Amino acid sequence: MPSRKADPFHWDALVRLTHWGVAAICIGNLWLNEAGEEWHERMGYAVMVLIGIRLLWGLTFARGHARLRALIPSREDFRHQADALRERTPPTPGHHGSGKLAVWALWLLVLATAGTGWFQNTETGFDLGADDWHEWCTWALQGMIALHLCAIAYTSWRQRSNLVTRMLPGRRARASAGQQEPNV
Repeated sequence: MPSRKADPFHWDALVRLTHWGVAAICIGNLWLNEAGEEWHERMGYAVMVLIGIRLLWGLTFARGHARLRALIPSREDFRHQADALRERTPPTPGHHGSGKLAVWALWLLVLATAGTGWFQNTETGFDLGADDWHEWCTWALQGMIALHLCAIAYTSWRQRSNLVTRMLPGRRARASAGQQEPNV
């Protein structure tokens, strides 16, 4: 019987659930809702909860590359990334330096967008000036999402590895001794 190739790395179920939940809410709020509608506001609250859950998970129960500590970029991450770009070195587990920065930037922009939406007007009607900030955060978030998608496409092509499948639902993460996850 032929030996089975080890399954590639897959993110754990909670990471995948929060990732796709945040993605769906961002798409819904960017293109399907008008500002001020009740669903637009509720989805903004929901996205803050999802990111809160993901951050709490990363601080407590997550393992390996899903831990927040694994997402703190180091000089070594950037050195390895530069070497990988020049020499096509084999991928190493986890995100590379730019990927780690992008994770934090995306989380912060989603929270800033939702937070500025929340603060656009207070209950007393006092304008906090958050309208402009909310719009700016929305545009910046759209730019980061586009950069994220381009980086996934480029890295998948460059490393000849489909990174999207590692985040798809319905797959169970399996750890094996020699298994490595490509840098994202």
